Amino acid sequence: MKIKYSAGDKAFRIVCFIVMGIFAISYITILLYMVFGSFRTTTAFSQKPFNFFDISLKAIKRNYTKAFTYKVGGHTAMPKMILNSLIYVGGTVLLSVSVPAISGYIVAKYDFKVKKFITGIAIITLVVPTIGSVTMTYRFMESLHLLNTFWGVFLMSAGGFGFSFLLFKNFFSAIPWEYAEAAFIDGAGDFKVFVSIMFPQATPILLSLGIMNFISCWNDYYTPYLFLNDYPTVAYGLTAIMSKFEASVPIVFAALTFSTIIVLILYAAFSKTIMESMSAGGLKG
Repeated sequence: MKIKYSAGDKAFRIVCFIVMGIFAISYITILLYMVFGSFRTTTAFSQKPFNFFDISLKAIKRNYTKAFTYKVGGHTAMPKMILNSLIYVGGTVLLSVSVPAISGYIVAKYDFKVKKFITGIAIITLVVPTIGSVTMTYRFMESLHLLNTFWGVFLMSAGGFGFSFLLFKNFFSAIPWEYAEAAFIDGAGDFKVFVSIMFPQATPILLSLGIMNFISCWNDYYTPYLFLNDYPTVAYGLTAIMSKFEASVPIVFAALTFSTIIVLILYAAFSKTIMESMSAGGLKG
């Protein structure tokens, strides 16, 4: 059965399609400009910035070799920065998603005296400017001897409050408790109920927050600069490369292409799993 749309609905859909098409074309154009720009010599690019066909194999080898082998701080090249980024992003995303899920579930499904107080604190943390706590956080990490360690930034990301907490709390509040009661009758404990029944139902939210946090952490320059100075990440390294090769844009484009390709490869590898999990609903098993 075909759905019939009114003239207003059709016009709205056409406008949305045009707007999204413009956004898509603009992003693809910028991406292609960056990639093809990395294939050119510095002289050719400075003379004709928009000539996509002036490609040199020697320029490709030179640009990507310099971008890949340049050592930030004299000791860390691109391969190590990629590894540092994967460690930083992996640990941060895991904790920044799982900890709020646990705390949100507890507040949503269990009754205790300070339940409303905790929710109020979570809301307050959303309106307090985080930039004002940088000095205190830095001194706290220093006192724990966690500066320039991955454990330090992992600890910083393991907060159970904020937007993610409220999102999980509202989600778990909407799930009927009868599911848990049936599992309790079958002999399941609180931990098994959460892991086997409640947690899988939050997969779409987990993936959505995970993707957003992944992109945010991958592009994060501020945190590694302050708290991981001895372990430069890709975002931190790109800033150093842009400062070093400011007059050689193709080399900068080569470094940016490296960073972009890694994200695209990861998305291509897990896109099917992500889409299946996002569209899945109900209980499993």
